Amino acid sequence: MSAYFFSFPLDANLQQTLDDLITNNAKGQYADPSVTVTLATGTTDGVIKALALDVIDILKRNGEGAGILGMLASLMKSTMHTLIMQIMGKVSNSEQDKLAGYLGRRRVSVNGVTRFGFGMPDAIGARFEGVLARIAAGDMANSREDLTAAMYDFIEIATVNFYDEFTSSLELGFVKQKMVSIGRGAIVKGSHSAVGKLFVGMSDDDFKRVCAHYSSMFVKA
Repeated sequence: MSAYFFSFPLDANLQQTLDDLITNNAKGQYADPSVTVTLATGTTDGVIKALALDVIDILKRNGEGAGILGMLASLMKSTMHTLIMQIMGKVSNSEQDKLAGYLGRRRVSVNGVTRFGFGMPDAIGARFEGVLARIAAGDMANSREDLTAAMYDFIEIATVNFYDEFTSSLELGFVKQKMVSIGRGAIVKGSHSAVGKLFVGMSDDDFKRVCAHYSSMFVKA
């Protein structure tokens, strides 16, 4: 039975580190806490690269869209790297068990290839499939508005899968939980603001190239 995914390939070395942690955890073997920090920052940077930095490269670093995504990437990276350092001190074995579970759920196989991501609800996956197919075929009528609306939905499910599930794997006291809440709010607000402006002034050619990139990540398998 087919399913919809959002996913992208990780750096090969990072993927190997992730695979090793999951495999060793299943054997009751625990990694040095620094490895979990490396995985947290590395997978975070992978998400930022796939959704923002790669698109900036497609836009050749020119235009309003590149500027919007550059600001979002900076916000997300600074927020997440600071948060990770604040909430991931000496990761306990029980926390590492939960982190391994989280990373295992984010490790998905799409058409036989291991990638980092998550399964999407059918309704949202079909929505992306439809609008991206229309754009690829050159049908631009209402396409920017439709993709913007789909991206708003994506922000919500991506935040749950990448942010909430990650932070909930850690045993946090009141102060750190407050940090997590503040960080979440900043990322969601910044993402909504960026998406609302991203496609408006983009040329049709740039828009189609960006959507071709999206089609490599929003897939049915």
